[in-house]
Amino acid sequence: MMYKFLVLAVFINAIAARERLNPHECLGHNENLESPNGCFKLSMQHDGNLVLYRKKNNEALWHSGTPRSCTNRACMQGDGNFVTYDCHNIATWNSGTVNNEGSSLRVQDDGNVVIYAWNSNRAIWASGSQTGC
Repeated sequence: MMYKFLVLAVFINAIAARERLNPHECLGHNENLESPNGCFKLSMQHDGNLVLYRKKNNEALWHSGTPRSCTNRACMQGDGNFVTYDCHNIATWNSGTVNNEGSSLRVQDDGNVVIYAWNSNRAIWASGSQTGC
């Protein structure tokens, strides 16, 4: 019985919404990050565009401007740069935050997507999309 509970707990944890990308983590096609309050999601769409949505009305608040490309993933690199890559492993967009090793990206409750420096928790990039839920 304990084994079944443990398997269920691991499964539930695996499907729980994530709010952040740590260094060396990526979003693939149709994967999302979600704000802790559940109001916003950052989605790596199948059409190649990375889009932040307000979930209640599916309003796009920010996007990478990479639709109709073979862009297939968005990665928080170890050097601190957040980058989208296409099917040929060519960068199609980036946050311009290189040389900030260990930084992480978060989708916040205020609708802003922010990259924070690891050693100071200082914002080094933001989508500028603060809004209400």
